[in-house]
Amino acid sequence: MTDPLPSPHRRRLLAVLGTLPVLGRAGRSVAAPAFGISPALAETPFPDGATILVAGPTDGALARWARALRPALGQSLDPGVGMRQNDVGGADGVTGANEFDTRVAPDGHTVLLAPGEAVLDWLVGDPRAHFDVGHWMPVMACVAPAVLVGRPAAFAGAGIVRIAATHPAGHELPAILGIELLGGRAQLVPDAVQNETLVDAVDQKALDAVLLRGHKVAEQARELAAAGAAPIFSLGTHDDAGALVRPAAFPDIPTLPELYAARRGMALSGPIRDAWIAAAAASQLEFALALPELTPAAMVALWRRAGVGAAGSLDLQAAALPLGVQLLGGPAATASMAPAAANGAALVALRQWLTHRFNWRPA
Repeated sequence: MTDPLPSPHRRRLLAVLGTLPVLGRAGRSVAAPAFGISPALAETPFPDGATILVAGPTDGALARWARALRPALGQSLDPGVGMRQNDVGGADGVTGANEFDTRVAPDGHTVLLAPGEAVLDWLVGDPRAHFDVGHWMPVMACVAPAVLVGRPAAFAGAGIVRIAATHPAGHELPAILGIELLGGRAQLVPDAVQNETLVDAVDQKALDAVLLRGHKVAEQARELAAAGAAPIFSLGTHDDAGALVRPAAFPDIPTLPELYAARRGMALSGPIRDAWIAAAAASQLEFALALPELTPAAMVALWRRAGVGAAGSLDLQAAALPLGVQLLGGPAATASMAPAAANGAALVALRQWLTHRFNWRPA
């Protein structure tokens, strides 16, 4: 049966419809949107915008990073997407990371911006930390090189090594553990943690070792070299394949596993090695940008593409370069964050060592 010829009224209606603009992008068919929903809103994966949940206070360093990240991420994520910022909790990041774990749906609309302090607190078993770093899906990272410098004579034998640290489970954890793995006995010196006193303390032989990390590490190392402190080992970095390698800032300085093998004649291995690797990775994290576990693969891909774009943006590079930190996206971000998610055996080894060696328990 053939269709009847269109009536004059139907012909006029078809002519009018033919003059309307075609909706959608070239080469792509778009289903007609429901009434009241614009085509742009129907197509965007972020109809209500995207949120960066900052694990830190509004006036903190992490919040300032978030304000710099928002336009760079938005530009790469989805043109015109609204990027909100929600600052939660204190500077250690634990409260914000807890909220991310318990309240954020894995729909790809919210990412966590967390400091390395939060990862360290989880590693050492802080009871306030109700999140699991192993469930974070890396999007982007900012890392700073770290190196242990000290008086070479203090590392010649198995004696006491006085290191600037307020407690054993802070950023100095991989340096303290490294000293003991090399055969020394770490003695914490809390009064010498301020940068302005470090040079004098080393120069006057009141201090044997300092972990340099954070901003402008190479400059700090040069200042302490004048007081007789030489690099002992670096905390290393990870290449895209996940292998521990020397950081570009200290290409001539061995990592702890390298120095251990040279001095002990055997490779550092087992859960305690994994624990040191995790602590070293966490200590060097300026920040981690991550999605929750079970986020749809398509959304993960969008965010990771945005992380690569943001890491390479000129504005962010201009902010990172003077600080001596490195912005990473894609596989490099995953390689830098994944080692911090220690396995169960490594977590037990690290926490038992802290308890038995320093009688340390989280508050």
